[in-house]
Amino acid sequence: MTARERYVRELERRLPFALGLRERVVAEIRGHLREGGDEALARIGPVEELADELARELRVRAAARASWLIPSLVALFVFPFYVIPENTLPPAPWDVKPDYLAWKQHVAVWAWLVALGLGLAALLLGRIVPRLALVPLSGAVAALGVSVTFGAVVAIQWIDAVPGTSAGIAYAGIAASAALLGAGALVLVEPLRGALADRRSELTAD
Repeated sequence: MTARERYVRELERRLPFALGLRERVVAEIRGHLREGGDEALARIGPVEELADELARELRVRAAARASWLIPSLVALFVFPFYVIPENTLPPAPWDVKPDYLAWKQHVAVWAWLVALGLGLAALLLGRIVPRLALVPLSGAVAALGVSVTFGAVVAIQWIDAVPGTSAGIAYAGIAASAALLGAGALVLVEPLRGALADRRSELTAD
């Protein structure tokens, strides 16, 4: 293994995951080293310094990416929460929805609206100061978790409450909601980890 390849592998090991951003940066560095030879290796400098610099940049990029990915995921919940139920489930047999279902459904809807509002706020912040977007993004994912939990309970109880309801469709909706929630949490993990790491570094420096 050449010195350049060892350098690239060590750099890749030190960089955060950042949902595909790391691979792009590593590929760029590998290309520079391939074109510039061993002289490029000397110009780039120690792998530790480059890794620290690139890690900070990747964390900002990851936060910026999360600021539009998570609001997009939140918006997609309109399908398992409304579009699919309205077009696949049988009509309810009552004029007024029972209280034990109604209040849970209200919580699910309001939590989703809160998540959507926080996601839109993060979308705006992500264009200005991506790191600040992590606060509303975290709130959006938490609110989405509340919405999915109560929505799942309503879906399960709906199976028994409304004759003819397809359990398969209801559970498929729950699975889709859980998958979207998991994707949102995954998108948020690396930016939050990076923010905490940077904060620890600042406290250590002080």
